[in-house]
Amino acid sequence: MGEEEPQNNEHKKRQRKKRKNFISNAKKYAKKGQLGRGTKIPEELYQYFVGILDVIKQGVQDPDEREALVKNVLERTKDEEINVVGNQLGCRLVELLLPYASAEDLERFFDVLSPELRKLCSDNFSSHVVETLLRVSCVRATEHLQIDDEPVAKKQKTEEKYTEEHVTACREFTLKICKYALNNLEDFVWDQYANHILRSALKCLSGITLLPGEKPKVNLFKETVQDKKGIPPHLTEMTYKIVPDDFKEIVTEFANRLSSWPQFKDMPYQNLTSGLLQVLLYAAKNVDKKLTKSLVGKLLDESFAPDGWAGDGADEKKEDKKEDGAEASPLPPVFESESAVRLLEAALFVVKKKTYTQIYARCFINRLGQLAAMPMLNFTVQRLIDNCHIKEEFEPMFDELSDKFDALLACGNTGVLVALAKGCLRIKARQTQFLQNLEKALNCSDGENQKHFAIQCLRLAPLGGNIEVATQGFFIHIHGSVILQTLLDFQRPTKPVQSLLELQTESLLYIFSEAKGCHVADAFCKGQFVGVKARDKLIWKLKGCYQTLAMSQYGSRAFDKIYEAASDEQKIKIMAELSEKCNLLNSTACGRLIAAKLDVAAFKLSQKKWEQSHLKSDNKCE
Repeated sequence: MGEEEPQNNEHKKRQRKKRKNFISNAKKYAKKGQLGRGTKIPEELYQYFVGILDVIKQGVQDPDEREALVKNVLERTKDEEINVVGNQLGCRLVELLLPYASAEDLERFFDVLSPELRKLCSDNFSSHVVETLLRVSCVRATEHLQIDDEPVAKKQKTEEKYTEEHVTACREFTLKICKYALNNLEDFVWDQYANHILRSALKCLSGITLLPGEKPKVNLFKETVQDKKGIPPHLTEMTYKIVPDDFKEIVTEFANRLSSWPQFKDMPYQNLTSGLLQVLLYAAKNVDKKLTKSLVGKLLDESFAPDGWAGDGADEKKEDKKEDGAEASPLPPVFESESAVRLLEAALFVVKKKTYTQIYARCFINRLGQLAAMPMLNFTVQRLIDNCHIKEEFEPMFDELSDKFDALLACGNTGVLVALAKGCLRIKARQTQFLQNLEKALNCSDGENQKHFAIQCLRLAPLGGNIEVATQGFFIHIHGSVILQTLLDFQRPTKPVQSLLELQTESLLYIFSEAKGCHVADAFCKGQFVGVKARDKLIWKLKGCYQTLAMSQYGSRAFDKIYEAASDEQKIKIMAELSEKCNLLNSTACGRLIAAKLDVAAFKLSQKKWEQSHLKSDNKCE
């Protein structure tokens, strides 16, 4: 087992550097007489802002208190707005407060900042306030469009939140900023700060809430409900807000003007302009399908894989040989630049079937094995597979990668295996072959080693020859957990199911109590093709461990799913086990929640009454 330790350490999280505390730094610089970078504000106002940030950090959960705080702080910025938004500390505070500002205060900022837009948009601090103003005004201008399906009472309540005059003012300001950005496109595109205002304008005009992979901006106010968790990887759909048609027309103008530039073909190869084009593609997706097709087609023809690219340096590349003696295929220009690669991934996300096929044929075909093993480009292969929905295209991709499983495990590009597994599930193709190839790569295809498949899959490490298999305390790889969950949803999940059921109870308990392993219980209990007998066997194997599961943070999640899948008879046995040591269960926060949810105290008092009130109600629900 000692020989395996270094492999596990490779996957452990790197030690993160301690993040600098903004408020602590602000106090430290104030003592030195440095009142923030940027424009100068009075020392009294600076110290006041520091105190307010301290209060916000502690958490202001009461809406009335929050409203009063916002009103008082924004009141103090009167006649100092330009200086405040140009100051590092003032800019940070105003950004936090504007989403909660009253109609009067927000409109005051509209009026004061509008004449100074040219200077503000290119400033490293005030440009953030302009972005925030744009986002807040757009939200308020379009909020009434988002509730068409809501009950009438809720709709009326939302409409009363802002007056019609304020909604009109917000709409006018949104259009004003976006048109101003469009009119100054030639300057803003190359400006480090104004470029982000262009991106925010495109997001607002097209109704983008979050970009793929983007995390929501967390406000320092401690909200009671945090429902925005970002968009997870391997997701292939975006949600857009409803926006007026005149908003969408401006997006079309942005696209037409940018694509007509002579520099357009070089824009994918710079970080700043590539980021803008990515947002433009996501925006165009909700505006006009023909526009999206036109933009991607132009990028493909002029930037990603222009005609005649293979002739450039092809003779030199032919001389480069792989270690196994096979020639490395020349790669299109797009794969030479990370910024261009990220734009290609965005293009794969937004295009329809016909254009997707063109990208696959011109950039990827016969190169997937080479790309999947490269540190930067394996993510692009994942996005290609994620957005494939046609069996006839997916199968050649799978075949091209089918003999690369061991190489992908060795180089650590295991996200490609996740994408392949999810593709097999989504398209219902090559599921048996995927399982066989993974078993072979993990050295678990032989009869005696098949029982170790589940653990080696969770570890994503091949089984060693003479090394004892770890049953507890091993590192669970996030990709290994996702792959095992996906396998349990396959049409024939017999091998992963049997492998899990052959584990010792202690191993199952360890897996289900881990942050990345507890979701395996979800997949096992919800799997469409996992048999009832298999679930019964799992429930029986965990007998005597339910209290331990229920008491731990992640084990309680697994316990919930297992309990839901249990029959009435099994639920009674689980409840009997929990009630035996009721006090111990209540010793942890998770255990108390489980005890309250299942009403363990009532079961302990009278099992019969508990059965009448809980099991019968469960049956009615069914």
